[in-house]
Amino acid sequence: MISKRSFFWLLLVLTPFLIAACSSTSSALGQNHLGRILNLTVLEMDRTDELRYSTIDPSDVIRKWRIQPSAEGLELLLIRFKVENHIAVKAVFVADQRAVILRGFVQNDYRPLSINDTVYLDWRGQADATVTLVGSECLGDARLVVNAGTNVRWTNDGDTGSVIQFGPGVLPELGADPVQIAPGGSVSHHFGQPGTFDYQCGGGDEPLEPKQVLVEDADSVRGKGENNILFLDGPFVLLKGFQIDGWMVFEVPIGTKIRDLRWRAGDSITIRF
Repeated sequence: MISKRSFFWLLLVLTPFLIAACSSTSSALGQNHLGRILNLTVLEMDRTDELRYSTIDPSDVIRKWRIQPSAEGLELLLIRFKVENHIAVKAVFVADQRAVILRGFVQNDYRPLSINDTVYLDWRGQADATVTLVGSECLGDARLVVNAGTNVRWTNDGDTGSVIQFGPGVLPELGADPVQIAPGGSVSHHFGQPGTFDYQCGGGDEPLEPKQVLVEDADSVRGKGENNILFLDGPFVLLKGFQIDGWMVFEVPIGTKIRDLRWRAGDSITIRF
């Protein structure tokens, strides 16, 4: 799972149809905007219909991730910020859904997406996918996406029993009652058709955690170019003269033109496009 308290070097795989944002030619791009404490610069703005990237954890395990708009007619707007503390001994701020407000000319305000609440662990293109359980914990992200024809296996790597539970009628083969998984054991299911399958997993006296398997058509994986990127997500402490550089992701109607941007994290800065 992606930590909200640190940066990860991410391998971002963008759609080949990536286009510059309508506001990308604005003279505001690349300009420094001084607040009382922070110096804010919008370096780049891009749009895509799918955001794919990879993370490498401390044990060198590579995981692939995918973010898509929540509905048709929407696209992802990616904005790269540079934030510098130019006056305070120490500046503290949180880059979250309240940090930035985008305003269009005719639509509502738009706020950054929560990466943890939006991302899917991407197993597309793989014949098998694995969800690891350790006692009462379901490790990994709350959602995973696979292609039709994938075999998903839930494996208990802990010392106590775990359970998974699908609702009535979701997966008749596994039933609606909790499915017990003994230590060292596993349960698997072949997802043959596209669809969204909600379930819960966990164990012990802890409440079960909501999870989801999203099954897409077998040809949903597309070839893409690769770029390096950092997400700007979570709490940060900047000493005077230090800066950070990262991307935030927004969801907007396709083709939306941005009128202005209001930064509200640790300072108040407005940028007009």
